[in-house]
This record gives sequence, C-alpha cells and structure tokens, in this order.
Amino acid sequence: MSDSNGNFIEKIVAKVRIYLVIIIILCVLLCVYDWHWILPSIILVILISIYTFLENGRKKNEIVSHIEEITMDVSTAGKSTLVNSPIPLVIIETDGSIIWRSKKFTEIFSNVEINTYLNLIVKEIKLDIENNHAQEFNKNLNINGKSYRIKGTIANIRKRERKKKREYMLILYFLDDTEYIDLLNKYNNESTCVGIATIDGYDDIIQKALPEEKVELVAKIEKAIMDWATETGGLIVKNDRNTFIYIFEKQYLTKMENDKFNILDKVKSIETGTKIPVTLSIAVTSDGKTNYEKYRNALATMDIVLGRGGDQAAVRKDGKYKFYGGKTLETEKRTKVKARNMAKSIARSILDSDNIVLMGHKNIDIDALRFCSWNVSIS
Repeated sequence: MSDSNGNFIEKIVAKVRIYLVIIIILCVLLCVYDWHWILPSIILVILISIYTFLENGRKKNEIVSHIEEITMDVSTAGKSTLVNSPIPLVIIETDGSIIWRSKKFTEIFSNVEINTYLNLIVKEIKLDIENNHAQEFNKNLNINGKSYRIKGTIANIRKRERKKKREYMLILYFLDDTEYIDLLNKYNNESTCVGIATIDGYDDIIQKALPEEKVELVAKIEKAIMDWATETGGLIVKNDRNTFIYIFEKQYLTKMENDKFNILDKVKSIETGTKIPVTLSIAVTSDGKTNYEKYRNALATMDIVLGRGGDQAAVRKDGKYKFYGGKTLETEKRTKVKARNMAKSIARSILDSDNIVLMGHKNIDIDALRFCSWNVSIS
C-alpha cells in the first residue's frame, strides 16, 4: 500500500477512536453520577470496542481494495492513453538516446530521417536548459513539408556517473500546425497594401514637351504605371494629374522588392524629347489596421521619399523603411520643396509620437547635449 493510501486510512481510524474516547468519557461521568451504571457501562464499552475493531478491519480492507482497483484502472488508462495517443510523442534523453516513441509518431515519421531532426532539437533544448534553466520547450519546425509545433517537458533529471554529466529525459509532443500556418500565411498574403505613385516634375515635363507630343507622352507614362499595377491584379486609381493610388495584396510586395521596383527604370526609359527624364516617387505600406490608416501611412512615407529627392520607392513595414532606386540626378535644385516635404514628414512623426527627444548630432557634443536638455525641460 502506498504512503498516501495508508495516511488516508489512518485518518479514518483516528476519527473512530475519537468517537470511542468520547463514549468512554460519557460512561465514566454516568458512573460517577450513579454507581449502579458501572457494570452496564463496562459491558457497553467492551461491546462497542469489539464492534469498532471488527468494523474498522472490514472498512480498511474495503477501502484498500477500492483504492488499489482505482489506482490500477488509472494506471492502465494512462498507459493506454500514452501508447495510443493521437499526438505523435517521443521520450528521449539529451544524449540522443530514444527511450520510447508512440505508435502515431512511428506512423507519421516512418519515411522521414527523424533522428536528424531530433538531434538538432535535443541540442537546442539542452543548451536552453543549461543557459536559462528552462523547464519547457516550444519550437516551430518544418518536417517533410509540414509545419510542426514541438512542445517539450522535462520528465526526469539524473547524473551519469561515467560521463559525470547531467542528462535530461524529455517528452516531446509534435503538434501538426500545417493547416494553421497555411491559413495564417493566406491571411497575411491576402491582406491589403496601399501605395502612392507620383510622377516627379510633372508640370516641368509637360511644359517643355512639344504640344503634339504631350498627349502621347502622358499616355505612355500612365500606360507603364497601369501595366505595372496589372501584374499584381491590384486596383490603381488616378487621384490627380500626377498621382496614383494603388491597392494590392501583400503577397505581391515581396516580388516588387525582389524586382527592386523595376517600374522606376521602365518609366525612366520613356523618351520625352526634352532633357528632363521621367521619374517616379513610390510609397508603399502594409502598416495600419484599416485601409484608411494605411493610406495615411503611405502619405507620410511619400513625404519622406520626396524629401530624399524622389526617383525612388520606399516600403514601410512594421514601422521600418526600405528604399529602392534613387539613382537619377536632379536636373534642377528643389531646395525649398525638399525642405518643406521633410519638415512635413518630421512634423507628422512628432505628432504621432508620445515621447520626443531632439538632439543635434548622433555623436554628442556639449552644444547638442545642451539643446537636448533644454528641449526636454520645456516639453
């Protein structure tokens, strides 16, 4: 009998003994009150003691039998559940020795060189345990084209006397997350991006073009932009004479980045008949919960692009910017325009921020430190 079962039975017997002591005390008090009750009280206590002893023995045997039966049933059910678990699992030591694997694990990974993956997992787990004293492990891994979330639990710790190293015994569960990952990727890929494309120096190009070439030139530029949007199946709308709003699925953004926004070079190759080349400024973002928020973020990104001189594309993702293009030299200085656009961009960033610290230089000197301190004190 286990210690816990024995303690449980001992508590029941102790309670019965308390009741017997109470009966004896009551009998003694009754005898003190009237001595004629001495003999009946003695007989009563003896009979109750005998009955209690016999009943305790019977109850003890019943309880022990019942507990052992339940324990056996639970143990059998636990083993059966472990063996026939619908989740692939394996018990392994951190020295690479596989102690046991479930039927499901064997079935699923029968055609996979699973030991290679297990060795990598075990090394990572052991390193994680030794560095962070972790008790659990959670990792996403692609095995044979399927996505698995591997959860690990430390089952036992022991020290090998020969190697004088502490080894860990782990239970690893392989949860198939393929459908969830595919659904998540589909959701992310089908979420919208908002872009803005602006033809740089549009008025100057049109003014310097010959009258009979203006319509054809505008048509060529717009056709190039429309063809570029058609490649992704997106929606592009002309918002102004030189501005286009572009909405498309996020899955095409990676392709645009890999192509380095080749639309910049395509537009640049259009002959204008003047010394002014056609260039585009493009701002694209996926940041924002709604399309309107994305549009506002695209406007802020466009301010940055124009402030950098145009002829480039900027992509804003997770609050970070990536720039593409920007190789063409400006044919005329646009100092005031550039300064105004940069000021707008900085002002918008300041208004959207909670905590602002301004400093003159990245490598601080005493003037920059003084200005920073003064700015913080008056804000």
